[in-house]
Amino acid sequence: MNKDLARKPMVVIDLQSGSFVANRTGHEFFNRRPNVVDGRYYGYCPPHDDLRIERLGAKADDDSVSGVIVVYTTKFRKTSNRVIVAFTDDATVHRERILDPSLHRTLEEDGTLIDCTYSIESDNIYNLDDYPVKFIIPIADYSTYMFRKQRFYKGKYPALDRKIIAYLDQYLNSTVDEDSPLFQRQVQEEDVPEGMVSEDNSTTEPEFMLMGGSKVVNKKARVSKSALVAARFLCAVDPGHKTFLTEKGTPYMEGHHLIPCTYGNAIRFRDERHRNIDCTQNIVCLCPTCHRRVHFGSKEEKEDILKQLYDKQLNALKKAGLDISFKELLSLYI
Repeated sequence: MNKDLARKPMVVIDLQSGSFVANRTGHEFFNRRPNVVDGRYYGYCPPHDDLRIERLGAKADDDSVSGVIVVYTTKFRKTSNRVIVAFTDDATVHRERILDPSLHRTLEEDGTLIDCTYSIESDNIYNLDDYPVKFIIPIADYSTYMFRKQRFYKGKYPALDRKIIAYLDQYLNSTVDEDSPLFQRQVQEEDVPEGMVSEDNSTTEPEFMLMGGSKVVNKKARVSKSALVAARFLCAVDPGHKTFLTEKGTPYMEGHHLIPCTYGNAIRFRDERHRNIDCTQNIVCLCPTCHRRVHFGSKEEKEDILKQLYDKQLNALKKAGLDISFKELLSLYI
């Protein structure tokens, strides 16, 4: 588990379940939507934006606290259980609610336009609507009153805290998109003749895009294909592994980012090293079976195959300024 994530303060906020929103639209309507003015996210905490920031590590005279995990839940179907629908891992939470008409957070109440307040702001929100793994909070296992005030703070339910953090960590380190048939098709269709691989882009700025309302790395299919060409379409684990021929007449192989190409990892290496992890030096050529072993194998299977790949790729990683210890690399998977 990401230790930095586990150390952060956290608040879980329930949306669209209070008496006010039974028949009307609450101020939290905007919580999961990028602001039309500046693209940032401004969250309302029902029922009155009255978050107790001392519970998040603030001092008595602080007006706000930063680096907070804010988790949003809603009712799960027609039950009293809750499902996590979004989160941010780096929010600023304010003691007093803020009213800023310039942000155009406007709703109609009783025929009158009103400006909605907020007490939470962040640069990014991870929306989990399209994420296939759902986290359900069974209310009866903890307290039927846990959302009586439509929020609870880290420390109230320690066992649940650990489960939520593990779930968020799993999402942040997910590389499901790399395995998607669509991306792999794009890789196979790229035309990169042998001896004409793309230039080193390890020092270029990584590119990001929104997917399901969340920022992800916009990985380049041509970069992955270049790594496959440079490896002569041979599996890095065992060159004897055979697959089948693609329409271009080349063996079908898949590119795998050894340092997982997640948003969090990309930001870290960009900020700390000024490096782009979506580069050929960080991509190894794998047959489909070995690629699945990396992602879905047992702990022992993952450790074994990652050690082989790490030993083979370490010099390339060092040349690209992406050197990392094996222990640290392993922690990004297990």
